[in-house]
Amino acid sequence: MAEGTIGVIGAGTALGKAILVPVPGHGFLALPSEGGHALFPFVSPREIAFQDFYREKSGLAHITGNLVVSGRGLHYLQWFLTGEDLTPREVTTRFAEGQKPETLAWAARFYGRVCRDYALEVLARGGLYIAGGVAARNPEILTHADFRHEFLNSPTMGHILAKIPVFLIDD
Repeated sequence: MAEGTIGVIGAGTALGKAILVPVPGHGFLALPSEGGHALFPFVSPREIAFQDFYREKSGLAHITGNLVVSGRGLHYLQWFLTGEDLTPREVTTRFAEGQKPETLAWAARFYGRVCRDYALEVLARGGLYIAGGVAARNPEILTHADFRHEFLNSPTMGHILAKIPVFLIDD
């Protein structure tokens, strides 16, 4: 049995989150979450420009994790960075072909950020399991250096994050 709380997170059409808490002698207690509806933390001027672009193009006032790391987020990210208004599938096809490295880097950084924040929120010492179609179909998001860099990017908790194993559920 895991030695701590397990975080489960996954993006597809939205961003789902759940927590597995070990209960000695009984397995795990699964706790649901609607954390994907929390506002996404944009941190740099260029990221804030993306947020403004997303608001303008979508008509939405609140840009949440659901909207940023999901397939819909890939669509808006590609549009913002390149001017190309592509479907999520077209964007990810370009990832697989090695095209649009800036879009992939941003997607990896944003996914790393939501994973980092969630791992800290639930103190996922038992691991963080990444599910959902975005990562399963595009593992290059998780293997990209920007994902790991952003996941560990915490001046106060980087040492804790470095000990949290991260797993991809690709089935």
